[in-house]
Amino acid sequence: MTTISHRRRRRLPPVSTLVAVFLLFVLVVVVNVWRTEVGNLFWTIVAPIASVRNSLDATTSAALRAELASTTALIADRNALYQENLLLKAQFGRDAKVRSVLASVLLRPPGTPYDTLVIDAGKKEGVKMGALVSAGGSAYIGTISEVFESTSRVLLFSSPGSTYSALAVLSSQPGKSIPISLVGQGGGSMSAEVPAATPVSVGDTIIVPGVATAFAGTVTHVERSEGESFETLYAHLPVDLFSIRFVEVRLDGVQP
Repeated sequence: MTTISHRRRRRLPPVSTLVAVFLLFVLVVVVNVWRTEVGNLFWTIVAPIASVRNSLDATTSAALRAELASTTALIADRNALYQENLLLKAQFGRDAKVRSVLASVLLRPPGTPYDTLVIDAGKKEGVKMGALVSAGGSAYIGTISEVFESTSRVLLFSSPGSTYSALAVLSSQPGKSIPISLVGQGGGSMSAEVPAATPVSVGDTIIVPGVATAFAGTVTHVERSEGESFETLYAHLPVDLFSIRFVEVRLDGVQP
């Protein structure tokens, strides 16, 4: 017959538990006794890291401020040159002032096909077929392709298959430009072919010819192939088609 004793032996905690408790006790004692020294050691380690991060933040902020200042200066310079351009043309009897109407964009890609916009200005506002449309100022993006009583459809320069006459202003040769035929590629992109060895480069300006300056885009890439007679330049409209809210329609005639 097996007899079960009511007395149970008290089990001792494992050695690892005792060691962990001892180490925790020692750590608490060390922190309390040498609190100042531990704090100094912590900040000695962390301070260089914080200093590097602050330095990087300061460098980034300085670079952004410098870029903003440069952009502001360029805009001011452009506006001054534009006003001077208008004045010179007026002295020679050419009125280069642009009369336009502001319109809200009702539909834009991807809600419309083939790089087109629908705006809330039409015949009642004096909009005509072929009128140039800008994203603001002299940044032109297309022409009016259909006019209704109170709305119109805008065909963008980048609409696939659309072809427009334009000029590529060469930054490497101030005052010189070459005629090009812009072909729409879709998604705000356009392309054109120019003779091989033409000094066109990334950043060059694309304009629509006419008395009033009409900026239409910037060269983003130049594709050159060895032995080919032509090279292809790619340009992009000066606006984000997917977020554009307002446009200006010229009322002083159709596309030059």
